[in-house]
Amino acid sequence: MDINGTTRVGDIAARIPASIEVFERYGVDFCCNGDRPLTEALAGTGVSTGDILAEIERAVEFEHEEERQYVDWIQESPAALADHIVETHHAFLDREMPRVDRDLAKVISVHGPNHPELMELGRVYRQLQAELEDHLRKEEKQVFPRLRELGPDDPPSSELLELLEQLEAEHDGAGSALHAIRGITSNYQTPPDACFTFSTLYRELQALEADVHRHVHLENNVLIPGLRAKV
Repeated sequence: MDINGTTRVGDIAARIPASIEVFERYGVDFCCNGDRPLTEALAGTGVSTGDILAEIERAVEFEHEEERQYVDWIQESPAALADHIVETHHAFLDREMPRVDRDLAKVISVHGPNHPELMELGRVYRQLQAELEDHLRKEEKQVFPRLRELGPDDPPSSELLELLEQLEAEHDGAGSALHAIRGITSNYQTPPDACFTFSTLYRELQALEADVHRHVHLENNVLIPGLRAKV
């Protein structure tokens, strides 16, 4: 469904269920006053049409990613799981990490003087971003190609097992960074003077945390144990 500022909010909610949570978040009445065009419905909320459309798009993408998690990956081949991780989680991080970095820079420039914790948030996030980018490329260029070469009953080589240990250590590092970010942001609760970009940043960070957790789960609890069981 193509939507713009003239689309009725009731139609959007009916045809794109993921938009409902977005509307509720900003107090947009899509029920009793669902016949209003989107631009009119947003009047007084402080949210632009472009911003709300972008959030709805991300909500739809996130919903689709959630649906794909119901596959029983334990029953699938390591190669199939590797493909899923790249297509779902690597794609999400490659798309979202630069967006978070841009929003973080904006928020620091505007709110940094009144919120010194943002400087620490920037330091931790950018270190995490750099480490995750290296992690994704290691998986794509070194680990997953080796997985795709394995036959159904082939045990992993000693070199592959060593790479898997490195991945686990990197997962621990990412987990520690995400825990630190959650602490710095007070569980992603924005302060009273937060602007729209500030609030969006915290939602983006929370979504990134959720995606990394699912990514790490698939590797630490499904992929790697399954390969080690073949040794």
